[in-house]
Amino acid sequence: MRSPVYDLYQMKPERLPKGARSAWLRTRPNEPPPAPEDWIFVGKERHPSKWTVAEMNEKGRCYREIPSWLSRRPGAASSPSAENSAA
Repeated sequence: MRSPVYDLYQMKPERLPKGARSAWLRTRPNEPPPAPEDWIFVGKERHPSKWTVAEMNEKGRCYREIPSWLSRRPGAASSPSAENSAA
């Protein structure tokens, strides 16, 4: 049995809700997000988690918001290269 494939989008930084570091949306293939101007297409997700699959089965799409406090780690390097390698 093949794992499901979903389209993966990231919310544009200027559209993020207050307090969010990033927001991610998964949709079924060729089903654009409700407000396409707010999202950047990232690619296809070929190995989703069981929680993503469960939410997709229940709601038809999967929205995840990463809070800004989650990215603040004591002693974390603030160089751009360290930030890019984590993404």
